Amino acid sequence: MSALILTSVLGVLLLYLGVFGNKRLLAPVAVLGLLGAIALMASGWYMDVAFFADMVRFDGTATAFNMGLTGLTILLFLFGVDYYARMERDVAEHYALMVFSLVGAYLLTSYTNLLVLFLGIEVLSIPLYILAGGKKTSYRSGEASFKYFLLGSFATALFLMGIALVYGVSASFDLGRVQEVAEAQGSAPSPLFLMGLFFIAIGLSFKVAAVPFHFWSPDVYEGAPTLVTAFMATVVKMAAFAGFFRLVHLTGLPPALANTLLAMTVLTLFVGNIVALRQTNFKRLMAYSSVAHTGFLLLVVLGNAASGISTLFYYTLTYGLATVGLFVVMVLVKRAANGSEEVRSFRGLYQAKPWLAITALLLLLSLAGIPLTAGFVAKYQVFLLALQAGFLKTTVFAVAMALVGIYYYFVVVREAFTADEQPLDVQVTPLNGLVVVLCGIAVVALGVWPVVLP
Repeated sequence: MSALILTSVLGVLLLYLGVFGNKRLLAPVAVLGLLGAIALMASGWYMDVAFFADMVRFDGTATAFNMGLTGLTILLFLFGVDYYARMERDVAEHYALMVFSLVGAYLLTSYTNLLVLFLGIEVLSIPLYILAGGKKTSYRSGEASFKYFLLGSFATALFLMGIALVYGVSASFDLGRVQEVAEAQGSAPSPLFLMGLFFIAIGLSFKVAAVPFHFWSPDVYEGAPTLVTAFMATVVKMAAFAGFFRLVHLTGLPPALANTLLAMTVLTLFVGNIVALRQTNFKRLMAYSSVAHTGFLLLVVLGNAASGISTLFYYTLTYGLATVGLFVVMVLVKRAANGSEEVRSFRGLYQAKPWLAITALLLLLSLAGIPLTAGFVAKYQVFLLALQAGFLKTTVFAVAMALVGIYYYFVVVREAFTADEQPLDVQVTPLNGLVVVLCGIAVVALGVWPVVLP
């Protein structure tokens, strides 16, 4: 709770720094504030205590996820020093909105009440509707913001309706009471309760971009500022899956809902990987790659095992680290390629900056799930969990889709290691280089020494 308060105050402080024009202080203050939040979480001071009538509880799992979310946000803010260097106005608002969105992410990982789950999703999402339109003069950015807001509002309405239906059956928003009702109804829940869970699952599926609720993802990824895209692809996905798993694990998984989730998992794996094969724009490729990874993560949710939360944490953290590093590399390449976001713009990267190309290679290998990287261990854990849960055919299909996914990552590798007639003039600031190297080291280190939640 102390970290939640500190982070909320930090967002307000950043806004005041913007009012007084202290742009240079924004990133240092934001990073120091978030490091303070991590220190509070690590110390456990005033953390594992039930607040607001036991509607929020920061237990060990929630704390681990929150530390991961905060760490990824710090990496993005370090990247932000250079990313916002050319931006004269509204920088404070960008930092503050991401911090407020992070507060919503904290609520998603620690709720014990459906109302807090709803509040968490809204606190997480509303700043992102604004941030997606951060490029005021860009038509694509405006379209991304409008599309995300419109579809997000639609998903919110369904989500709220689901909560109302569940409340109508259980007479409570408390997850403990909802769990008792679910257990009492067993494998044949009432249609009202089932429909309520179904609508809630739709709302969460929108946030994680599961098929068929993924349509916003490619356009928003492409149109939003790259720093915001990276935030959405990492922090938002990690928090949304933590919330999704907590809901499914506590309320059980009725057979009808399990079958629906199974169909969504197969569709998400197929659409994400197959459509990604045809992408030539790097941000759209990452969007469909994100959809594909959602399919693997849905397998964990579907397995609904107690050890699933550890797998989910490891997968989302390592995916986030690889994605943050790649988006930093993409921005550096984009600047050198006169603003092009095409995969083709990576050509000549090894020629220009060998160490940057090799680090990008490690990050791509991790996303592809190649051995000796964290991505391989993450996928292995997912497949093992799915097999233990009895999803043999789905696991075989997921392995096939993982093999397909290797191709579109190697297209980027091929371009990066192909010499160009006109070498790229890639300029790397020390902070950007630090972020990329840290991400590269992390995906290798976590591949050798995987972290497991207690």
